[in-house]
Amino acid sequence: MVKPKLFMGLSAVGVMLTSLLFAGQKVADDKEGLINDFLRLSTQTVTKVGDNVDGSDYTEADGSFSNASFERLIKDSYAYCEEAVEQGVSLLKNDNNCLPLAANEKNVTLFGRGSRNMFMRSGAGGAEPNDDYVVKLNKAFTSNGFNINKTVWDKYDDLTLRQLTTPSTVVENAGAVCKSSVDELSDEILVSCDEYNDAAIVTFVRIGTEDTDPDPGNLDLNKEEEKLLKSIKASGKFEKTIVIINAPFPMSIDWADKEEYGVDAIIYMGVPGYYGAGGVVHVIAGEKKDADGKVVKINPSGHLVDTFAASASSSAAYQNFGDPNVVVYKEGVYVGYKYYETRYEDCILEEGNANGTAGTYINKNGWNYADEVGYPFGFGLSYTTFEQNIKKVVYNDLSDEYEVTVEVKNTGSLDGKASVQVYVQQPYTSFDRSNGLGKPSIALMGYEKIDVEAGKTVETKVTFPRYFLCTYDHKINKTYILEGGDYYFAIGNGAHEALNNVLSIKAAGKQLYDHLGNTVTGNAKACELVKIKEDKSTYSTSIYNDEVQVTNQFDDADYNYYVENNGGDPITYLDRQNWQETWPTKTTNSPATSAELNMQNKYNPTDEEKAEAGKYSDGDGKVYNVKLSKEITFADMCKVPLEGIVEEGDFAGREGAEVWDEFISQMDLKDLCISVSDNRGITAVEKVVKAGNSVAEGPEGLLCHFRYGDQRAATGFPTGPTYTGTWDHEMQKKFGGFYGEEALYCGVACVNAPGANINRTPYGSRASEYMSEDGIMNYLTASNVIGEARRKGLIMNIKHCFLNNQETGRKRVQTYCNEQAIREIYLKPFEGALTRGHGLGIMTSYNRIGAVYAACHKPLMENVMRKEWNYKGLIIDDAYQGSNRSSEQYSYGPSMIYCGTDLFCLDGNRGGQLEEWVTQNDDGVVLKALQRANKYVMYSMSRSWMGGIRVSKEEVKKGANPWWKTTVSGIVIGTTVVTGGLFVTYVVLEVLEKKKLLGA
Repeated sequence: MVKPKLFMGLSAVGVMLTSLLFAGQKVADDKEGLINDFLRLSTQTVTKVGDNVDGSDYTEADGSFSNASFERLIKDSYAYCEEAVEQGVSLLKNDNNCLPLAANEKNVTLFGRGSRNMFMRSGAGGAEPNDDYVVKLNKAFTSNGFNINKTVWDKYDDLTLRQLTTPSTVVENAGAVCKSSVDELSDEILVSCDEYNDAAIVTFVRIGTEDTDPDPGNLDLNKEEEKLLKSIKASGKFEKTIVIINAPFPMSIDWADKEEYGVDAIIYMGVPGYYGAGGVVHVIAGEKKDADGKVVKINPSGHLVDTFAASASSSAAYQNFGDPNVVVYKEGVYVGYKYYETRYEDCILEEGNANGTAGTYINKNGWNYADEVGYPFGFGLSYTTFEQNIKKVVYNDLSDEYEVTVEVKNTGSLDGKASVQVYVQQPYTSFDRSNGLGKPSIALMGYEKIDVEAGKTVETKVTFPRYFLCTYDHKINKTYILEGGDYYFAIGNGAHEALNNVLSIKAAGKQLYDHLGNTVTGNAKACELVKIKEDKSTYSTSIYNDEVQVTNQFDDADYNYYVENNGGDPITYLDRQNWQETWPTKTTNSPATSAELNMQNKYNPTDEEKAEAGKYSDGDGKVYNVKLSKEITFADMCKVPLEGIVEEGDFAGREGAEVWDEFISQMDLKDLCISVSDNRGITAVEKVVKAGNSVAEGPEGLLCHFRYGDQRAATGFPTGPTYTGTWDHEMQKKFGGFYGEEALYCGVACVNAPGANINRTPYGSRASEYMSEDGIMNYLTASNVIGEARRKGLIMNIKHCFLNNQETGRKRVQTYCNEQAIREIYLKPFEGALTRGHGLGIMTSYNRIGAVYAACHKPLMENVMRKEWNYKGLIIDDAYQGSNRSSEQYSYGPSMIYCGTDLFCLDGNRGGQLEEWVTQNDDGVVLKALQRANKYVMYSMSRSWMGGIRVSKEEVKKGANPWWKTTVSGIVIGTTVVTGGLFVTYVVLEVLEKKKLLGA
């Protein structure tokens, strides 16, 4: 007999299961993008190139995509990886012409665990490795005709690619990779080396990744590495010792010339990606074979993008680095080479107490450049030699640019590529001195790279805007000013040689020194003095928007701003008038009150803003959910500008802003909340027939798979310091171009990349994602990469804006900096990306700018980006999930969207939270902000390859409801129905039992 209690129990189980399934369905809906990404449903198959792609090089004749053209793309992408390494590695030392190895020097021994476990990618969120195609160092050597010592090779542990590249295992394996399991040579090893003694090739690895910085001293040579070098030297077995530095950041380099180590050559390789290791072998060999088997000579031409100091912790900036709560940029503008070179000049001129001991790590008796710096910014050797002279400097008042004509002679016997680097010394005026404005001795302005055959002379021109010569005066004029006086234009093999060339004229008769401490005279022909008149008006108006005046926007980022308001001890910024007394000391005390630190969480629009926006409940049928006489779709908007007259199509002759307002007005509140939420993608908006699109990750390559061919993972390219280190605009553009081409084959329209923060110190762990220590270098490189990717229809969200120069405590850390340094250094990369590069995506950062969360810094987003830079693209926050339910929440939705954030990275909950906020608070201000956000997101995506591609509502609806959601819904509904049936059965049986209608 059936008992009611059985069905009661089953009903209870059913209720629990149904509740869990409902909760799971909610979580799944919130994480829809991540699930789609895992199932490879977040990308689309692009079948034909559209109008928004400016000439893909990998399509068929009719513009379509195919497996055959995909294979061609992969071949060329992997070839680019090698080429970028060939041109991007820096040859730092080459005593006695150690390199290239001769044709009969093919028997080598690879030492160091890093040789076996060379770190292929640094950072997190980049492309996955295709194991079958990854080029490890032994494979790179053997495939290029070398024989390697297998006895030594087998002594090292073989970590898997997953152990080396999965973010969760990178840190735990970092120490193991840096250490050597062969630090003293046993008899067995010594015997094996008899046959492989043409060269000992030692690889030193340093690993950087997201959310953690290297421990202090980690960039120094460790004890095992010291023992290894000494053992190799003491063995007397090897003709040559070559060191490869495989790291995204500079190591301490005080060991380079110590006799006990016997190092003949040093190559800084950076991080070559998964497929670029062959490039460093080509440099060592001095040649490679092309696709036809022909031997091609390879001559290194890379130059450093970061200073290699004797001690990686010796810079002024490092003195305030790594605190998880407060970081104060007391060094001001003296970052990287701008510190070392400026102090060097003041030592030569005996000014500013520069010879004092403050800040010295190597020579305790006084500051000495050669003891402090190993290899300067911009330095790099070649297998040939070049002589460079400035022929003329011309100012073009129509373009407001300087044009520097440089003559380059190859004085060696090998063809080579010459890096032409133009620097300028601006006058350090009495105005600067009296108002505490920093002025570096030398600053990069531009660069070119040219091929010069042996014995030949070639002319080239480097052009840069006069705007680059400006000082940002945050004290008196509170804008950009061009100071009058003597400007020294100089070229050289890096910043130090360029400065010596300046001093050969400016300080004639003074003894000068190179980076090795040797006396030099400088080259007066590589420098030209240009007298420039003062101009305090031209650049006080934005050069990108003549309706906007440029003035201070970051007073609240200065530590002393809060001291003045709240009391406390003011800080002193490093001042070259007295290096000794202003040398930075550590500051970890917050100058801001708890109320100021929570200020960004208090969404508090003005009465005027409330009045203008009205109530949400007053807007129905007026400002949202409007029924137009003719529906406007996403595809209709690809040629409609945000400002100005529409030039073609159905809206020709109308104001673009008016058409965009009409387009956005069609969406109701629920529609508006869709496109502000990203979860590895933005869900489709059926109302305006806008398909969903992925928002991929990947600073060094897309974190996704191809939709063609073998559907392998996208290419993991060489990282930022390597492609930047080519000092070649075309090579940097190639990176953006290949990235964009691969995005087409992956069906990706938007990606969170590249990174362009400043390598403020060598210890910033995400250096692989970034480009250099110099603002102008990053300005140019970022614009090259992003501009070329846009031509291919890819929107790149440049990151992380800004003052995000350490990983320690990156969430909520208070970063304080004066506005001169902000404007001249830290904002420059993002400015270049969005203006010169015409970028349409930018990501803010986790940290606070002063006391204010970067994604809530309204002056940054509204006044600088939107107004000064005339920026029309989307602004996405860094992935920080939050809530609207607590005013103490750091990542607070209403405040973020109100202040200018348009898209919430990896936060699928955010749209629903904002919808709830608007309805519960009858908030027209947030509604208006949602409309603004949708406009910028839709505008950006309409300029990707998606723009103009017409899809049906049925296709959009299908994309908005992938198969797994239908399956989950079916399971939930089925379980609910069964549970209901069980409960009804229980009730019926219980009733029957009570009526004694059931038998005993």
